[in-house]
Amino acid sequence: MKPLLIVSGILVASAVGAGVAISPMLTSAKAVRDDGPATTQSISQNASGAQAKGASGKGTQAEAVAPAPAPAPPPVVTPRKNYTYKSFNVDGQYIAMTFDDGPNPETTPQLLAILKERGIKATFFVLGNMVAKHPEVLKMISDEGHEIGSHSWSHPQLTRISQAAVDKELGNTSEAIFQVTGKRPMYLRPPYGSMKPSLRTYIEDKFGLTVVNWSVDPNDWKFRDSQKVHDAIIAQAAPGAIVLSHDIYPTTVAAMPRILDELIAKGYKFGTLSDLVAMDKTPKVQLVAALPNGKPQQASQKPQKPKPATASAKPDAKPAKPAANAAPQQRAGGVY
Repeated sequence: MKPLLIVSGILVASAVGAGVAISPMLTSAKAVRDDGPATTQSISQNASGAQAKGASGKGTQAEAVAPAPAPAPPPVVTPRKNYTYKSFNVDGQYIAMTFDDGPNPETTPQLLAILKERGIKATFFVLGNMVAKHPEVLKMISDEGHEIGSHSWSHPQLTRISQAAVDKELGNTSEAIFQVTGKRPMYLRPPYGSMKPSLRTYIEDKFGLTVVNWSVDPNDWKFRDSQKVHDAIIAQAAPGAIVLSHDIYPTTVAAMPRILDELIAKGYKFGTLSDLVAMDKTPKVQLVAALPNGKPQQASQKPQKPKPATASAKPDAKPAKPAANAAPQQRAGGVY
């Protein structure tokens, strides 16, 4: 037993004598074994855990490194079916800035810098052919947290082309956006705002795209004048508005700092289309039991008996035909 004790003592003494050299190696090996490769975060967490244990004389690794909370899930966005958004019914001064016809390699990055400086998120309705030419600019838009919608591939009036051509315009654009961002668009701004109900239903069913137009139009494509663009947007802005403009025009981009700063000063807050869709209050349809005359039926009323037809009545009479030159009736709210 003594030789064994002596040998053990020599080994212990040797280890103690070389402790300065061995301890760092043991610590390093333990760190790699327990925590994986060392990082700045893991180093700071281990240091804080050691301080906590030294102060109390207790503690474990589980107590020193608390797990990070899980990120909150994004809000569920369910756009209305068979509906064209032109504005929103929201509580508060929320507004959506939207930009069409990009991405442009010169003006779009300038606009992104303006938005980033103010912490504003917007929605960009892009053309597929511009995405194909400048995918790096589209990636900048996506990486900075803005929303991306479809504006077709080559800007035709969708109501005047064949269904096969519509499929190509929208399908190719959605695919180009997906190849760059990993996401397909949810919203479509039809070129010129031209749309009809049957085509809208077809597009929604086939491509999952909700049609979005606008309530504020500065005509910046027509008036290449920063002051006119500024004046028109400020005059027309209202809570729930969808502002249309184009990030391809230098005059529009130059007007944006003043426009955004003045809207902020007026108390406006900005969001993507999905942000405002999530806040939009859908009008409640009141269901009323009505009589044939259109008046609501009261509980005390008794149903009226139909009157017998008089001798002069002509049940087989046909309605009068409209005049040959009569103008067609327009839908309420104008032409789609």
